[in-house]
Amino acid sequence: MKRTLEYSEKQVTEMVNPTFDMSIYELQAEISKTLAHPLRIAIIHFLRAGEKTVNELTEKLGASQSNISQHLAIMRQRQIVKTRKEGSTVFYRVASPKISQACDMVREVLLEQLNQSQEMAKTYSP
Repeated sequence: MKRTLEYSEKQVTEMVNPTFDMSIYELQAEISKTLAHPLRIAIIHFLRAGEKTVNELTEKLGASQSNISQHLAIMRQRQIVKTRKEGSTVFYRVASPKISQACDMVREVLLEQLNQSQEMAKTYSP
């Protein structure tokens, strides 16, 4: 059976086992897309130390308040961050420590790849 999946406005056609359910992978891809922005990853990095306000994140990251707010809204919609309101101040935190752990693991893979590339460059440079 052929099924056409639509991702990012391009068609991908593949053979699909009719008993195999892609739903969990589609949801995983949505979370991955949400995390696929350097500023959002940086926000997660700073939130790992605890709750922060938009103003605190703005100071740390050097981005505009509206830009930080937009990214937080996207992450809140995907349940990557949660909020707590105290008076008129909204505090943001990572919804699950596993999100930070996932980002750490991806960074570790990246560092391993960079180290391997550097070692290869040393080996093959004149």
